[in-house]
Amino acid sequence: MSEFAKMDIFFFITSVAVVVLGLLLAILIIYIIKISRDIKYISQKAKSEADLISQDLSDLRQNVRGGGSKLKYFASFFSGLRNKAKKSDKK
Repeated sequence: MSEFAKMDIFFFITSVAVVVLGLLLAILIIYIIKISRDIKYISQKAKSEADLISQDLSDLRQNVRGGGSKLKYFASFFSGLRNKAKKSDKK
């Protein structure tokens, strides 16, 4: 087999390998982008829920300071949590 035929076969195989690896890399990048979008959505959701919990605890603290540890403030606090949970489930 001549040297030029060997070179042609080598370059053909190398070209196919580069194309296949390029396609695999492109698919990998697409999956990484999708995963990062999901992570961003989850972190935003966790942040908004943490803000809501912080506000609820602040409201409870104000109610306890304002009127002592009366049972009605605790009941209104937990009923408010239940109402917020129902609203967030509907979203």
